Amino acid sequence: MTEKLALVVDDSRVARMMLCKLLQSSGFSVVEQGSADDALVWLETAEHSPLIIFMDLMMPGMDGLTATRRIKNDSRWQSIPVVLCTSNDSEADKLSAHDSGVLALLSKPPESQQLQSILTALSSVTVSQEQIPAAAPTPTPSTESAPMPSIDEIIAEAEQQLLPSWLQQAQHKSEQVSQQIAENIARQMIDEKLLGLADKLSTELTEQVRGAVQEKVQQQLNTQTEQMQTLLLEKAADAAESAMQNLNQSTYWQQQVTSQTERWLTLQQETIEQQLLTALQPRIETAIAEQLADSVDPKAESLQQDLAQLQLMQNQLVKRQRMNGALLMIALATGVFALLQINLF
Repeated sequence: MTEKLALVVDDSRVARMMLCKLLQSSGFSVVEQGSADDALVWLETAEHSPLIIFMDLMMPGMDGLTATRRIKNDSRWQSIPVVLCTSNDSEADKLSAHDSGVLALLSKPPESQQLQSILTALSSVTVSQEQIPAAAPTPTPSTESAPMPSIDEIIAEAEQQLLPSWLQQAQHKSEQVSQQIAENIARQMIDEKLLGLADKLSTELTEQVRGAVQEKVQQQLNTQTEQMQTLLLEKAADAAESAMQNLNQSTYWQQQVTSQTERWLTLQQETIEQQLLTALQPRIETAIAEQLADSVDPKAESLQQDLAQLQLMQNQLVKRQRMNGALLMIALATGVFALLQINLF
């Protein structure tokens, strides 16, 4: 009885672990190799050939199809069934696997039911090979021995047993791929509609936000304009009130200066008149006495001339005092006007 030994060749440690677990649950001993080159080296040195080889399709270095062809071209291993493990069991992969002498395709990750179908077919082929020599009669000179089945017959029988399962799996995969394509197309259409709707909503939201921002900005500008106008009006009112107050103050001070000037001029006039009377009193008395004594007209004429000169001097002094007052008023008005300009600007 041949030992149930299986060779698993895969560069993925996780994939090897999953397949080894399923094979061990089916009573197989498993040898793991991480590449096709390592698998060929192991076959060269192994004491016992495996009952079945599980070969990964895509691996760094030598791929699974190349390794399978080398195994099938070697007379030592060409009778060992090879199962190709792939995650993309397309029609091209199936044709390439069939041309390379692959027994079956196993999907990755492996499904327990699919693996059991392959192992069941392998067991029936193995049992047939073991039972044929035992059922043959004892060879005699007159009896011919039954011929051993060829490798092609074994492969054809395995294909007959595995083909329905293979076709069913292929149909299932095809349906899955079709459903996936339909889902992708539907998702793409939904994405396109959502993208168009998002663009439309983005445009509408942008316009709404722009309008709201412009309205807010206009309101803010109007509010600031009103505040500025109110502030300017308040400033103008304050300036006008200040000007009026200054004007009232200037009028008050003008009246005060005028009043003081008139008082001063009246006082000066009275003082001058008093001084003139004081100065002229002796002369007047002397002139009156002399007039009375001598009754000479030339003295009266001289006295009248002196009085006229004194009156002329008094008038000139009064004019001078009034001119000084006028100049003082002009200087005061100039100062008040300058103060008004400072307050206004």
